Parts: sequence; structure tokens; C-alpha cells
Amino acid sequence: MKRRSFLKTNSMLLTALPLMSFDEFLLLKIMEESIYEFKIGRFQCTIFRDLMFKYQARDYFINADPGEVQSALKRFGITTEIIPSPYISLLIQDGNRTILVDSGIGFSDKPIVFKGNEFILKGQLGNLLERKGIRNEKITDIVLTHFHPDHIGGVFSDIGQLNYPNATFHMSQVEWDYWHSSKSLSQPPLFKFFVENNVTPLKEKDINFIVQDYQEITEGIISVDAPGHTPGQIALIFSDKNDNLLYISDAFLHPLHIENLDWRTSFDLDHELARKSRMKLLGMATEKDMHINAFHFDFPGMGRVMKENDKWNWFPGK
Repeated sequence: MKRRSFLKTNSMLLTALPLMSFDEFLLLKIMEESIYEFKIGRFQCTIFRDLMFKYQARDYFINADPGEVQSALKRFGITTEIIPSPYISLLIQDGNRTILVDSGIGFSDKPIVFKGNEFILKGQLGNLLERKGIRNEKITDIVLTHFHPDHIGGVFSDIGQLNYPNATFHMSQVEWDYWHSSKSLSQPPLFKFFVENNVTPLKEKDINFIVQDYQEITEGIISVDAPGHTPGQIALIFSDKNDNLLYISDAFLHPLHIENLDWRTSFDLDHELARKSRMKLLGMATEKDMHINAFHFDFPGMGRVMKENDKWNWFPGK
């Protein structure tokens, strides 16, 4: 949006904020659009958009016909090889517990290299939590669904300080064991770097390891084994008063992976296992008519799934 159009569209808000510069107001507007609130039973839920990242379609759909992919992506307003993807964190407030699901990419001025390209990643989760009046020390629990950088990068600061000093950390034992064994040596050095700096130091902290499928984390919050993307990835169920939310993490990277279960992504370690996990989650979501929150779908990543004529479809919206 051009500056003139933006000012015209938001003139009432600007009038209400006479002491704020245009740049400050624009930042405020972006922050407000990066926060989405809703309720699931007793749970007060907030989704934060930590960062936007750009992926290559050829990495998202490695075994699909490129022409078919491009045609399908047009339905989502994508006409190039680039797929914009949000990184999110989900905050759950439940009585005296404040639970953060995934910690974002983190904030750093130092460049990193991924797939031959250099990036400076300045995640906004810290600013967004502050905007909502949530102090880091008030976070009681953090659930890490798996150990990829965009989910664990905000556990520690750029100088090695634990961002959430009073939180109990919940994570899969299988995921921990994989990343701390020789089996993970084939993974990109960047991934190992993030694990070594954001997960490994937690061995000195209070960790609740998830060791079985459908393990209760806290009352009304259940972990669901969803391996394939990584060996120990988990999804989460939030349930209260017949209201249910399924947080699918990276089991699906795009709605087209729901419609086309055989389309593979380069980011999954075990494609067959990933497909089984997708089927498991889709069946569960349909059977219980669950709301779904997807980490990489268009923000805020909320929607439902339905099966029609033996094909699954994604319907965005709360």
C-alpha cells in the first residue's frame, strides 16, 4: 500500500495518535495484524506471527508436476516460485498457567546461511508478547513440537540468556535423543547449530519429556505423536467443554499437502511416516470436528478440514 493510500485509509487512527510518527504507527499496525485471539473452551488463545519467510515451491513439492503445482498455487494467490510462509507461536492462558507453544526463530543481527543464501532473522515474538503485556518470566510452560530452527530459535537470546527463566519445557524424548545422537549428523549444520544453542543447554533445566502417544502435558492439553517431518515431532490437542483445537505444527506445510497427501516436501525426513501422521491427524480432526492451527499456513493458520469424494480439503477460518 502506498503512503498516501495508507494515510487515507487509516486517517481516523492517525488522528487518534497525533504524537506518533508514521513509521511508529506503521510498526504498530503491523504488530496488531500479527496477533490473533480466540477461545477454545476455557483456554484463552493468542497466535503471534513471529516472522515471514520465503520458500521455494520446488522444496515444498518435490515429487509433484511443476505445472500442476503452479496451477494449484494460483488458488492461493501465488503466481511465482516463491511461497511466503509465516512462523507463529501459540500462547495459551489457562488460569495461573501461561503456556507458549514453540518459541519462534529468535532475534539476531548476525547473518545465517540457509540453502546457500544469507539471512538476518529478526523474529518479533518478544515484541508481540510485550505488546500483549505478557512478560517472559510469567511464561510457566513451553512446548517445543520439534527441533527445527523456526520452532526453537527463541528459547535463548543471541547472547545465550534463557528467555523464559521460570518455564517448564515439554518436548519429545525421541526428538531429544535423535538430535543428540550421531543419527542427526546428516542434518544441515544450521539445524545442529540451533539445537546446540537453544535446546542442549536445557539439560540443566526442568524438562518434562513426552514418552508416549496421547500423553497429557497439563490438564486439557494432550500431545499426539506425529513423526515423519522429524523423528519426534508432536502435534497438540487442546480440549475443553467439547471444544477442541488441533495444533498440527509442521505435519502439513501448505494446504495443498492436505489435498494431495502424496505430494512430498524436502523438509520431511521420512516421507512414508509423514504421510501416515497426516492421515492420523486428518482422521482425528474430522472425527471430532476440531479447529486446526497450522504453523506455516496463511496467518493465523486457523481452519477445519472436510473429506469430500475421498479427498481432503482445507477451509480457513475460526
